[in-house]
Amino acid sequence: MATYTVSDLHGQYHIFQKLLEKIRFSEDDFMYVLGDAIDRGPDGIKLLQTIKDAPNMELLIGNHEFMMLNAVAPDGSTDNFPGKDAALWLFSNGGEITFEQYKGLPTEERQSLLEWLNSRVLTTLVEVSDKTFCLTHSYYNVGYIDVPFREIDYPAVWNIVWMTPYRPDIFVPVSNYTENGWQFIIGHVPVQRIAGIGSGFSAHHEENITLIDGGCAYRGHSLLADNECGVICLKLDDMSETALTFAECE
Repeated sequence: MATYTVSDLHGQYHIFQKLLEKIRFSEDDFMYVLGDAIDRGPDGIKLLQTIKDAPNMELLIGNHEFMMLNAVAPDGSTDNFPGKDAALWLFSNGGEITFEQYKGLPTEERQSLLEWLNSRVLTTLVEVSDKTFCLTHSYYNVGYIDVPFREIDYPAVWNIVWMTPYRPDIFVPVSNYTENGWQFIIGHVPVQRIAGIGSGFSAHHEENITLIDGGCAYRGHSLLADNECGVICLKLDDMSETALTFAECE
């Protein structure tokens, strides 16, 4: 059995399936998806349903799932957006693509999907090879580890899914990631924003943090070609990386 992590798939179902083939993912393995499965790309809802239905996959809530849950109606209806993040989700972060797919689901499926998302956690601890890994989309709060999304208030969730050492506008220092000697695996900010365009395609390691956002959000972006972005999968058992670009999936 192997334990894998991947993050920020952003609706790119095709490259996720190619990744599973490449690592020979089996029913004996386990995959953690560290948030932002939806938005920007074409198949966010399909990705959510795939993870939801898989007995050996788990989704943690990222800022894009957070925006969705704070935009759509809790009862699964699609006539209005009662949540405070509707404009932010739909018009600034690619949520309109996800919402169009969401509207196409039967009401019962929308309700089931929302129930499942609300029961997901933001942060979890995993013991692999005598190491403790703290898996989270970006930041963390010890008091909310393994607590379902529905039980955490808005400001606390916001801090966990938005704050990062890798953006000056929502900055939190690397020195804050020191709890109990844990190894932190996070996403949220593409590695290309740190290493620079054209500098390679691999996870970013800093002290006890490993950042694995491979830049799926950049698919089709004018600054990056298909051989410069994709997914980065980390195998926790030995910390080996599998990187797969969009160019390799053609």
